[in-house]
Amino acid sequence: MNDLNILDRETGKGKSGPYWTVGAQAVEIEFDPEEYTYRLLTAASVIDAGRVINPAMAEGIVKGGMCMGLGLGSREGFAYDEAGKVLNTSLRTYKVMHFGETPQYLVDFVETPQADSPYGARGIGEHGMIGIPAAMANALSVAAGADLDELPLTPERIWKIKTGGIS
Repeated sequence: MNDLNILDRETGKGKSGPYWTVGAQAVEIEFDPEEYTYRLLTAASVIDAGRVINPAMAEGIVKGGMCMGLGLGSREGFAYDEAGKVLNTSLRTYKVMHFGETPQYLVDFVETPQADSPYGARGIGEHGMIGIPAAMANALSVAAGADLDELPLTPERIWKIKTGGIS
């Protein structure tokens, strides 16, 4: 791993290490334009995981990351007072995703073994999470007809953006 280098901005060429990979993610939503609410229907991830050694475990890891990303994108966020103190410090006030609120998860892998990595595998723990909030925001932006680019995307935030009540 001594020959790692920074990726070229123009071409993307370079050697960044075994944990960089590519993938694609999408989220399907059902949006109510009168109430500004939505339901997560399907979330999909296709990731180049190098060599997948344990398919069931790899799928579970990616699904867990996807669930975490959807939670961050849809409801999880900190509230602060004027002094910067966190107000929602318990799970009673910090809303995480619950069973039954999660969408159908679709996960698949492309296998391009990493030549200088053990067994040709790459780390995949974070890759299930990285693009899912953005994919959800893109789906909601199209459905709502507004640029939704600040998370979490709560119905109140969508309403404020659509009606011009947020700066």
